Amino acid sequence: MENIVIVIPSLEPDEKLLSLLETIRSRQSVTIPIVIVDDGSGIAFEKYFQIAKDKFDCIVLTHEQNFGKGRALKTAMNYVLKHFEKAKGIVTIDSDGQHRYKDMVFCVDAFNVHKDALIMGVRSFDGKVPFKSKFGNLLTRRIMKVITGIKLTDTQTGLRVIPRFFMEQLVNTSGDRFEYEMSMLLEAKKQQVRIVEVPIKTVYIEENQSSHFHALFDSIAIYAVFIKYLFSSVFSFFIDISIFSLIIYFIGESNFQAITIASYIARSISSLFNYLVNNYIVFKNGSSNSFIKYYGLVIIQTFISSLFVSLVHNVLMDFNPTLVKVVIDLLLFVISFYVQKKWVFHKVVK
Repeated sequence: MENIVIVIPSLEPDEKLLSLLETIRSRQSVTIPIVIVDDGSGIAFEKYFQIAKDKFDCIVLTHEQNFGKGRALKTAMNYVLKHFEKAKGIVTIDSDGQHRYKDMVFCVDAFNVHKDALIMGVRSFDGKVPFKSKFGNLLTRRIMKVITGIKLTDTQTGLRVIPRFFMEQLVNTSGDRFEYEMSMLLEAKKQQVRIVEVPIKTVYIEENQSSHFHALFDSIAIYAVFIKYLFSSVFSFFIDISIFSLIIYFIGESNFQAITIASYIARSISSLFNYLVNNYIVFKNGSSNSFIKYYGLVIIQTFISSLFVSLVHNVLMDFNPTLVKVVIDLLLFVISFYVQKKWVFHKVVK
């Protein structure tokens, strides 16, 4: 574990933190730096941090109030970047006993092989696992796969090895609480950082009662990370349909020419909004020619939309062309999303 700093974010710890430190120090021949962040635990827990400093030679950084796990990780990364110039990365591990020492070593060993990757110690969630933990992780990884294309076994693991160059990006990544770990994965996609999974044992002590994860508020914060992925398409769709309806109303015709003109004018406005949001907020992965790719897709998609809206409207004369366009464009949306994700805003990982 040469040139690796162990980082432990901690809030209101107990004997499990000291047990973890005892295990690390008893099995390492070289004193590896350990940085613990006291995230506003308060006076009642000072003894644990004092023992960590005096007995186990740990560096303890203290937040005067509770800011959240994400802020604690950023505090530690900032400290490591400033004070450990030779450190190649950090390994983050929770203080509540969920991560075994040997699993931490497995992850560091994987990092020594994949030095430019984000290493994730992933749980299989077999055996006796609290329902909320199992369900929450399953739901999150499914949403992440569908929306971002990132396929992971465990999105919420706290056992990670983060390379130094990636830490320099992560200290500026948004999020202060548990949602920060999700934002880290999205940042990995943005920066084209490969993610390597290392299987670890699933450990839950006392039904995970010592966890400071708030089921309601932290879940909302985590899933809020995904809301922006839906906002762009929904709002641009609303812009497109509204402008199309107004133009058809003022033209007073519903033939192919009128529908095509209305479609292209509406799409030129809504697509500009959609492109800017997708490029800078949603996918955050646009290449230098993504603008050309995107508008090539817009032209093709708009033509197909106009053609099918006209055909359906001519067959079913009683149907309002705007309603027909809503149905057609919803079908095209699914195809367009995957084309954007896989081609327009995609970069080949080196």
